[in-house]
Amino acid sequence: MTAETQIVGQPLPRVDARDKVTGKAVFGVDVQLPGMTYMKVLGSAYAHAEILKIDTTRAEKLPGVVGVITGKDLPSGVELNFGSRGHSFLARDKVFFLGEAVAVVAAVDVHTAEEALALINVTYRPLPAVMEVMDAIKSDAPVIQHPGEASSDMDIHNADVAQEKAEDKESGGKAMQVDETANVKDEAAHAEDVERTDIGDTDIREAAELAEVAEHGGGEAGYRNVANHIVFKQGDVQQGFAESDVIVENTYRMSQVHQGYLELQNATASWDPVNQQLTMWISTQSQFYERQHAAEVLGLPIHKVKVITPEVGGGFGAKFGLVGPLVGLVAMKTGRPVKHIYTRHEELQASNPAPASQIWIKTGCKKDGTLTAIEAKLFVDTGAYSGSPMSIIAIMLAQPYKFPNILLDGYEVLTNKQSVAAYRAPGGPNSAFAIEQQIDMLAEKVGMSPLDFRLLNASEEGVIRPDGTPQPKIGLKAVLQAVKKHRIWQEPLGPNQGRGLAIGGWGGGRGPASAIVKMEGDGTFEVVVGTVDLTGSNTSFAQIAAESMGLPVSKIRVTRADTETAPFGPAAGGSQVTYSMGVAIIKACEDAKAQLLQIAAKEFETGEDDIVLSEVGVHSRSNADKKKSWPQWHELTSGFTAKYAPVLGRGTAERRKGAPGYAALVADLEVDPETGIVKLLRLVAAQDVGKAINRMSVEGQIQGGTVQGLGIALWEEIMYGPDGRVRNASLLDYRKATAQDLPFIDTIVVEQASEDGPYGAKIVGEPSIIPPAGAIPNAIAHAIGVRIFELPINPERIMRALGRVQQYDGMSTRGAETTKRNGRNGRDNSSSNGRARAKGRKPARKTVTVHGERKSRKTTTRTPR
Repeated sequence: MTAETQIVGQPLPRVDARDKVTGKAVFGVDVQLPGMTYMKVLGSAYAHAEILKIDTTRAEKLPGVVGVITGKDLPSGVELNFGSRGHSFLARDKVFFLGEAVAVVAAVDVHTAEEALALINVTYRPLPAVMEVMDAIKSDAPVIQHPGEASSDMDIHNADVAQEKAEDKESGGKAMQVDETANVKDEAAHAEDVERTDIGDTDIREAAELAEVAEHGGGEAGYRNVANHIVFKQGDVQQGFAESDVIVENTYRMSQVHQGYLELQNATASWDPVNQQLTMWISTQSQFYERQHAAEVLGLPIHKVKVITPEVGGGFGAKFGLVGPLVGLVAMKTGRPVKHIYTRHEELQASNPAPASQIWIKTGCKKDGTLTAIEAKLFVDTGAYSGSPMSIIAIMLAQPYKFPNILLDGYEVLTNKQSVAAYRAPGGPNSAFAIEQQIDMLAEKVGMSPLDFRLLNASEEGVIRPDGTPQPKIGLKAVLQAVKKHRIWQEPLGPNQGRGLAIGGWGGGRGPASAIVKMEGDGTFEVVVGTVDLTGSNTSFAQIAAESMGLPVSKIRVTRADTETAPFGPAAGGSQVTYSMGVAIIKACEDAKAQLLQIAAKEFETGEDDIVLSEVGVHSRSNADKKKSWPQWHELTSGFTAKYAPVLGRGTAERRKGAPGYAALVADLEVDPETGIVKLLRLVAAQDVGKAINRMSVEGQIQGGTVQGLGIALWEEIMYGPDGRVRNASLLDYRKATAQDLPFIDTIVVEQASEDGPYGAKIVGEPSIIPPAGAIPNAIAHAIGVRIFELPINPERIMRALGRVQQYDGMSTRGAETTKRNGRNGRDNSSSNGRARAKGRKPARKTVTVHGERKSRKTTTRTPR
């Protein structure tokens, strides 16, 4: 859908800019209702425990408390999958991470609700917890066992992978061997028949040696706590490595990171007991998903749930169903409107951040730089509930390049941390951190520049991707060529300075969409959509509509309606909003315009090709006397004495063809060898966007994603103690990038038009977050001559790599967990309980009563062995 455009492509200001900067815009936290109550959540005091008793008597008697809700108040008769975080929004018999919701208080104000939390007594029986992914797979690891089934990876983001495989199969496309297993514990009986491979890294090798098939084992290697397992295989990797002149093999670790949205998770709900109607105002990325999810878990017909989305202060993949059901439940139980707003501490301790991972990877190439093979084994820490982008991480390890031989073995592993969710190109940074360093090391060993090596091996249209689907038309090589022409390559580097390059791509969403266009009395046209505007997409919608109608943007107004009145709109995730919705808007505008032309031709007694639409109205091209203003046309179609039917354009778009976006980053930086502090000097970000609908918005998206990727590479990590408590659960301690950290980010917008997007547009929002996780480590290695294999690359890790700082005895390189994890009595309780099981003894069990948030031990009893 490419064409020369007049309005599309212009860098127009956002249509909502004035409301945002003046404070007129209404966000979720601003919603106020008569009789409002305020909700606070009592989080678990333990990372893993049985709940024996919850005594809410004292809290219920506190003046101002409207209601206290616990797991016993969950709707009866509703089938809930307690292996899913979306269904386990309030604990029943067990808790699986510290901070998991155990009880909820609704009160007339926040302070009363907080006071009531401290009056709730919870009696726990603590269970052994496991905090590290490589500990969780060992044969003696504590078992994290939910009463429900594990969810199969990230439903929203993985849907496209599954759909592509299905479409490719239907079209007779080339397939590859894919072994996909969920809930692989029940396959332990077959594990002894699988040949194990020594995968190189000490931690993983030890885990593999320990992981004999156990009672609760899982996966083909006999690992414990595996929620999902997948293998992508193409060609013969052993033969590929045999033909290699150079082989590089390393292990890469990345920590959990938070999405970093400014507006906290929040929701407001109101229950109408007469009509049995639940209305919710949610800070969400998809109001239609929220409606369906709430109806499902609360046992309501879907038409009895109405979701209204106020303005949203950022989401980046994290705002899908986390708070809505619990707030809805409280409103239904108390009969009062209720509001819940997370604190920043809750965001970092008990929300759904991006996953940690450990990836062993082996790559090979020939002397001329041609890639020969890739083999990888990855363990993705999904936290306490399944839902990580494990399969996406596996695919993206090989997808940017032409590897003829592929073996990718992925494990999604449960631990006693908060469960994870998407974060802007979920899994992309995890993959780029590993594969982009591998590529640089291969290039160095064969004497090629990192840029030329990538140009030689870059994927292109028709290459079979790891999931067996052919690569569609992509602009990766065009991006690399654009980067190659940039002046940054002529900038000299000084002492302790380095330059790094990396690439990354994202397939993106492409779901169905619909839109309505109405002609109003003042001559404006209202575009009604059901999608959430996170990034200025309404401005792009206005430009698309104006271009399609042949009118100025001033004549277009974009409205997001609620789930009760809006046509269906896709989720604001997967970078699909403009790509999918744009087509529906074009069709709706074409429909409205066709109606206008037909009516005008009849009114002017001329042909439709003689009709012209302008800012002031409609006129005949051949007869200047035949003209009517927009208010006159509205009167003719919607007035009291209207002659013609109202103008109402409808547009629907089916699932689009894939249009992946690829990005590259060149980073120049300087490392202070005395402190390990990294100073960013120059950044050049390039991305193929197909067609920039709004160039200013597109450049902002590229820059914003780059900044978030820099945070992942240099500063951000959620650090856990051995008890599961987050040690840096505030923005004072959780380091994020600031303006002072950043130079200007020079953007290169590459336009290789897509076949199926509006005016040739592709997905834009996500690809740019991926390259920094590879470019920054490459630049640091160039600057100091040493590679670092753990993110973030903070000053401490740099100083250790340089040999300037000795490892503190008892502390790991991640700085959060101890090498010999201390239990409450100065020993590793998890390990001792594991040994007790191994010897056929029951581990010591104790019950602990915790008073609200004070966590004071009231009684402790031990059962005989």
